Amino acid sequence: MKIQTIIAAGLAVVASTAFSVQAQSELSPSIKVLPSAEDGVVKILYAYETSKPVEVRFSNENGILKTDFVKPGQFANGFLKKYDVSAIDTKKFRVEIIADNVSVTYQLTESKKGKTYTPYLESTTYKQPLVASNN
Repeated sequence: MKIQTIIAAGLAVVASTAFSVQAQSELSPSIKVLPSAEDGVVKILYAYETSKPVEVRFSNENGILKTDFVKPGQFANGFLKKYDVSAIDTKKFRVEIIADNVSVTYQLTESKKGKTYTPYLESTTYKQPLVASNN
C-alpha cells in the first residue's frame, strides 16, 4: 500500500509540474527584446506565426520616435530583427510589438557604460476574439 501511495504522489508532482510549466509558457509571450553587444542596437525576437504585419513602435514620453511594419512574407515562423536605436536621444524609451493576437511593451533603459540597453517587460495584452453562446 505504501508503494502505491508513493507512486501516486510522484505522479501528482510530475503532473502539477507539467501543468505549471505549460501555464507559465502560455502567460509568457514569445516576443522578447534582447540586449545586444553592439552599441545602440536592440534585437526583437517574435516567435509566432501570423498572416498580418507586425508593428514595432519605439516611443518615449514625447510620442512615437520610430515605427516599422514587418510583413508576414519576410518571416515564416517568426523573426529576429536588429534595430539601430543610437539616434534616440533619451536614456529611457519603450518598444511596443503589436501583432494581430498579442501586444507586448518593453521599457528600455540605457546602461551606465554607454549605448547598450536593458529591456524590462512592462505589459502583455492578448487579443482573443469574443465567443458568444446560445444556451
